[in-house]
Amino acid sequence: GQPKAAPLVTLFPPSSEELQANKATLVCLVSDFYSGAVTVAWKADGSPIKAGVETTKPSKQSNNKYAANSYLSLTPEQWKSHRSYSCQVMHEGSVEKTVAPTECS
Repeated sequence: GQPKAAPLVTLFPPSSEELQANKATLVCLVSDFYSGAVTVAWKADGSPIKAGVETTKPSKQSNNKYAANSYLSLTPEQWKSHRSYSCQVMHEGSVEKTVAPTECS
């Protein structure tokens, strides 16, 4: 079978332009994984978030691996009211990335 590869996970915080427009969207980019379902779980300070989450279907990359995006829509107040947000990706192993509002104000 194919080697098991943990996906590459990149978490982008909301941009300052977006926050000024009174929106906050976190983007979790999942790439370089082999076919199969990938599950993205969002957490605020370690607590699961269910609302405002939208995950795209995996699409094939040029290197024959797959990529998917997950979006978390928040208000700027929600974004600032937690110490950290994380996006946890489950795919033959778990990868978790965390971003903190204090790091990027």
